[in-house]
Amino acid sequence: MSASQGWVVGSDRILHTADSGRDWKVQLRTKTAALLDAVDFVDARHGWVAGASELLATTDGGRHWRALPEPCPAIRSMQFVNSENGFAVAGGSAQSPAQAPYAGGPLAGGILLSTTDGGKTWQRLPAPDDVQTACFSGTRHGWVGARGSIYGTADGGRTWARAVRGPGRPGGSPDTQGMADVECAGSSAAWAQLTGPGAALSHVPQVGYHTTGRSWRPIFAEQYTASPAMRERVSAQSPGVYPGPFSAISPAEAVFVGWCPPCSANASPRLAGPVPMDMATHGGTALLRRGRVSQLDQAMGASFVTARDGWVIGLRQAGQATSMIMHTADGGRSWQPQYTLGP
Repeated sequence: MSASQGWVVGSDRILHTADSGRDWKVQLRTKTAALLDAVDFVDARHGWVAGASELLATTDGGRHWRALPEPCPAIRSMQFVNSENGFAVAGGSAQSPAQAPYAGGPLAGGILLSTTDGGKTWQRLPAPDDVQTACFSGTRHGWVGARGSIYGTADGGRTWARAVRGPGRPGGSPDTQGMADVECAGSSAAWAQLTGPGAALSHVPQVGYHTTGRSWRPIFAEQYTASPAMRERVSAQSPGVYPGPFSAISPAEAVFVGWCPPCSANASPRLAGPVPMDMATHGGTALLRRGRVSQLDQAMGASFVTARDGWVIGLRQAGQATSMIMHTADGGRSWQPQYTLGP
């Protein structure tokens, strides 16, 4: 995505904008059962979309989409570093809504795949067990979240070293494991969010991390559920009591979006709550509160191209749920709806 061009997927459609979201057009409609939920573009022409039953690719900016052979198990998310080389997380079991109310990777059972021919064929890499998310800054250097921990590779995924140990119990069942989301930002930097396992009085454990390529440093934590040792390391509070999506902007900046169901009016039984947003700057040493993403009760995805220009996709739960694309041009101080789908 750039400041003007972008793509969004829903369960049965691919949307495209060429004017910063002022107009979103449907590029492709498919069956609802396709459950499209992952999209990745490396430039204005080459992109991929994955869902429960389809893997699609384009080489002309989405004017034409072609079906690729879907590996077994199916791809859940993918990230390409150029038009031929990419990585994907496939298979695995779903997460609990509390751990990942937004679109994310599998909680357990996920595997890591790679391709060198634009997604026509895929090979399994010897990654850690239960891969959840993955990001690569090139064909050799990358990170995965697995069993709630973060692992790094410098040889294209042939060997891995654990960089951050998550809060889950080693060798425990899936419900005792946390979730680790990673996003690369440049040649060596990356951002991450570790969440769970479990919850306490409507507070989900969550810790944000940042690295410039060597050690990882915590930048915020959900203080109610954080251990005393973690509270000593970081005093900054997480954006919300529930985790939400985040977007790595650069090695120095990232946006973290939260969720706060207990903050909702009259304790909505649908877990509708405000959507707070924080801006991490200076490599996470400063965390700036940006208020709430207006009109949304739950965020499902976030993408910022600069610290000022970004989009958050989510739900408005008033009455029947409505899917919305919200845009900010001033770093989250104000928001404008650009696309709605629902009653």
